[in-house]
Amino acid sequence: MKKNIILLILCVFAFSSVSAQKKEKLTPVELMFEYYDDEFKPFNKGKWFTALTFNIEDSNLKSDNKYIGFDNIIKGEEFNYDIKVKGGYSIGNYNFIGLGITHGRDTSEGLGIILTDTISSESVANRNVISPFIRTYYPLSKNQRFSFFNEIKMDFGFGDSVTKSFENGEQTEQEDTKDFLFGLGISPGITFFALESFAFEIQLDVLGYEYERSSSIDEEGNEFVSDSHNVNFTIDLLSLNFGLAYYFGAKN
Repeated sequence: MKKNIILLILCVFAFSSVSAQKKEKLTPVELMFEYYDDEFKPFNKGKWFTALTFNIEDSNLKSDNKYIGFDNIIKGEEFNYDIKVKGGYSIGNYNFIGLGITHGRDTSEGLGIILTDTISSESVANRNVISPFIRTYYPLSKNQRFSFFNEIKMDFGFGDSVTKSFENGEQTEQEDTKDFLFGLGISPGITFFALESFAFEIQLDVLGYEYERSSSIDEEGNEFVSDSHNVNFTIDLLSLNFGLAYYFGAKN
């Protein structure tokens, strides 16, 4: 009996040594692929993830720019960005609920014509949005490294903006605006695990409803309130959100 036990121990030790030697001989690329075996389950119930996504847009102004209301633009540019931090918890296999927090800033300046006057103008707008969401994953590969997902979200946001107009180097107008935003949207995307539990994400807003109430006050103290409703169905590659996510406990 003792001999059998000793033999069994030696066999286990030998097998472990061989496995270790095999792993040592694997290239870094092979080791990376070996990580994503049958035990890799990032979307199972009880898993968590956190992600950081961003969107940056830098472009020349057009006559229909929403921040600077010129009749015709001579020259100008705008720079916009959004940074979002989000986290989610899996309530069932492939189904997550979560919350996202976004900070965005839009700046624009330009020179243009209003009626017969040549005016320069600049605008700065800030917004902060809270977005609860539901996300469902659809694996596109057997080991779940490459997956499609669809996210349904609800937005609650507040923002403010300041628009100034100048003529002959002197400020002639200033308008301060406060905004409230409510929205519903659908945002599909792709997740690719590049290194263990770290994944790259690409996401695109394609369909949504947005309600916005704006309250503006001019230099004379006059207040103007406007409400707008928009339903959007667009595929704009400039609105792609790129991000990096980490999935906790993906390997157990």
